[in-house]
Amino acid sequence: MNSLVLAQAAGGGFNPSIILMVALFAVLIIMMIRGRKKVSKQQEALKTKSVPGAKVMTNSGIFGTIISIDEQDRVLVEVANGVVLTLHRQAISTFLDADAPAAAPVEDAAQTPAVAESPEESLRRLNGEGKDDRNA
Repeated sequence: MNSLVLAQAAGGGFNPSIILMVALFAVLIIMMIRGRKKVSKQQEALKTKSVPGAKVMTNSGIFGTIISIDEQDRVLVEVANGVVLTLHRQAISTFLDADAPAAAPVEDAAQTPAVAESPEESLRRLNGEGKDDRNA
């Protein structure tokens, strides 16, 4: 009896779960290789576009123009007249096209006329909004 159990365990037979695990592992490896290739392509594109005079946006949303790049991947970016930031090359997230339409100018608070409204008038106006005849 004992030899029969050992023979069944040693023979094993066909186990479909092993094939599923090997297939999932293969897909995982392929996806990891694809991701690395994609990142390396993006880094190469970043290096080729990084030239003095290119308009860029940093990861933190600061817009500027590249002034120079050194061999340690430090980039000097001018954000305003006389204001120069030293950044790492990887801090640049986007290169802006020269033919891209300019953004609409933002109105300053100083240029916008202020509405003179008392607090009581504001409360009346806000309380009156959204009411109709059924809720009165």
